Order: sequence, then structure tokens, then C-alpha cells
Amino acid sequence: MTNILCAENITKIYGSKNNQTLALDHFSFEVHEGEFLGIMGPSGSGKSTLLNVISTIDTPTSGRILYEQTDISTIKKKALSDFRREKLGFIFQDFNLLDTLNVKENILLPLAIGKVPSLEIKTRIENASKLLGITDILHKYPSEISGGQKQRTAAARAMINRPRLILADEPTGALDSKSSQKLLESIRTLNTTQNATILMVTHDPYAASYCDRIIFIKDGKTFTEIYSDGNRKPFYNKIISTLGALGGGINDLL
Repeated sequence: MTNILCAENITKIYGSKNNQTLALDHFSFEVHEGEFLGIMGPSGSGKSTLLNVISTIDTPTSGRILYEQTDISTIKKKALSDFRREKLGFIFQDFNLLDTLNVKENILLPLAIGKVPSLEIKTRIENASKLLGITDILHKYPSEISGGQKQRTAAARAMINRPRLILADEPTGALDSKSSQKLLESIRTLNTTQNATILMVTHDPYAASYCDRIIFIKDGKTFTEIYSDGNRKPFYNKIISTLGALGGGINDLL
């Protein structure tokens, strides 16, 4: 099984000597190619910090993160933007769409920046919009579409460069249940049909039930991990049970 990403003994400390916060404590894990991996844990457990150091928004205090066997800390500052654009896809809770661009323009922006030929852009837009069910809204602006449509637009933008790894930060956090279901089904389809590797941070057990594997974090360390056998209902029940054992249950994750 090939690893896309491997984090080795990641520690992250915030603050000065007399007022330090240990966000990650020698945390190690790997993300396998084609996997849909979930990260769950109570507020303050280190989930957001982990996502930040993986995405190169932040740097670990110690340890290293290997992306396709390359230590991302060795990537020069000038090359980091290219690395993020070409190697990583991002789906944020608040969509991060540009209001002055329509749906199609928001999706193709990474391709335009990367100077991809126009014919190739057209093909990729058609494929991504069809996969995510947004073909009929490509001409509309963010202010004219629903939250679920905005998030599926963000998912299309995340996949358009065909990155090896897509990072999803609470992607259903701002959506109603129906929109959440549509988005998660789209992400799962992206995972299974395109072999997209996805790492999703979420507090939502329902969203997490779409994953292949879930790592639970507590106090910056791995608490446990569980695997799905492909049947979502028993996996959902296993998630609920694990959250209870984590100490606090669902309410502390909200």
C-alpha cells in the first residue's frame, strides 16, 4: 500500500517559554493512496493544527512530514505556492469562493494560474461539473447559488488540478442535512471513481461515516483509529461509541 503522506513524530508548540501550549505531541500517521481518511477529536485536540502543518500554512516545532517521500519543510518559500496549487486540493467550511467570478471561473482559476491550455481546461471543467452535479449552474455567481452548491463548486475547484491529496476542513459544517448528504456522496464518488486521496477533518459522525478510516486525536496524540468495512450504518455506530470512549462525546466536538 503506497503512502501519499507520512507524518513522523510531529510536535507543535505555541507560545513562549512561560506560556506554552502543546498542540501536537509526537503525532505520527500516514495517508494511503486512494484512501478517504477522517480526523476527529474534541475541540482543542490538535485537528486544525494538524491540517495547518500538512498544508504548509504552519510549520511543526519538530518532526517531519513527507509528501511523496519529499520532506515538505525542505520546499523553498518561493516554491510553496506551486506545491499547494499542484499537489494539494482544499475544501474549506466557508467555501472561499470569489464573489466576482462565476462558478465556472472559480473552478478554473487554479488551471488559469497554472497556464493549462484552454481545450484541456474545457474538458476538465466538463468532467468535474458533471461528477459533482453542478453543470447547470456554471454561469451563476456565488451569491446566486445555495450553500450546498457553493461547497460542491469548491470541491470541483479542489479536484480540477488533479492533486494527489485533497484536504477537507469541516466541509459540511455550514450545510443543512440534505446539502451535506449530496456533498459527501459527491466526495465519495470522487474518491472511488477518480482514486482521489482525501483527508477530512470533521466533528460530524454522519460525515465521518463516509470515510474508510478515522483517526481520533486527544491532547495532540492518537487516541485510537477505526476502519470501515464498507457498511456505513455499523461504522456510524462505531464512531458514536468511540466518541463516547474519547470522553465527552458529540457535544464536545461541536
